[in-house]
Amino acid sequence: MEIVLAESLGFCMGVKRAVDMAYKALEKSDGQQIVTLGPLIHNTQEIDRLKKDGIEEADYDAIPANSTVIIRAHGVAPQAYQDLKSRGLKVMDGTCPYVHYSQRKARELHEEGYTVVIAGDKSHPEIVGILGYIDNQAYVVKTLEDARALPFLERVGTIAQTTISPWKYRAIIDILREKSAEVKVCETICDATEENQKAVRELSGEVDLLYVIGGRHSANSNKLVEAAREKCPRAMLIETADEIDLRDLEGVSRVGISAGASTPDWMIQTVVLMLRELDSTRSAAG
Repeated sequence: MEIVLAESLGFCMGVKRAVDMAYKALEKSDGQQIVTLGPLIHNTQEIDRLKKDGIEEADYDAIPANSTVIIRAHGVAPQAYQDLKSRGLKVMDGTCPYVHYSQRKARELHEEGYTVVIAGDKSHPEIVGILGYIDNQAYVVKTLEDARALPFLERVGTIAQTTISPWKYRAIIDILREKSAEVKVCETICDATEENQKAVRELSGEVDLLYVIGGRHSANSNKLVEAAREKCPRAMLIETADEIDLRDLEGVSRVGISAGASTPDWMIQTVVLMLRELDSTRSAAG
């Protein structure tokens, strides 16, 4: 059985930067507690590794005094950042640069008098943070139906959640242009998101089965599965190598692997090793 990795997969720059920042803070902590404001990334196994190494997760209202707080890659509203500083906490900003760009563009559009429309999930922490920069003065549309339900808007400025599917953003923009006299489009989708989705689409047409390694609550991992299923119906999301079922590999000669932006390299390698072991076992038995 041949194992083929997508050309682009795994940790994006923003997530890697946040994780590296947390470990650097730990190295220089001199005994001071290091906590992340909520889960640093959407990957349970990596969160467990951070906790084992001494980097704890804390809710906003339960951050220990005199600790160092790492803001996760998704970012936070400016009000939250200022409040943490006012409480005497040392704050390190792990917000992804792409998310910082989205925050700035949202504020610019709002100040220029545009009605801001954000393509994304209103409950996602990235969007919650962006809304804080414009006093929650925006429409958030998750689906094409949401976009069609908007009223007529004279001047629209639009941004996208960094992990949204590029084709969905394009489709939402097309709908907005039908419902507005002016639409100013800001390109805020992360390059890694586009590259990973492009790579999984290319790979999915060349394999019999495709695994996307990522957290069940990871938006970008689930979107990779959706993209893969366009050409490979047997595409599935797994969090760990233990979820691989030998029965799924029956009749499979080529298996593809992709991974979400919050999936570290060590987890990808674990899946590859498991597939090799299962293939060896199957070959020996046959």
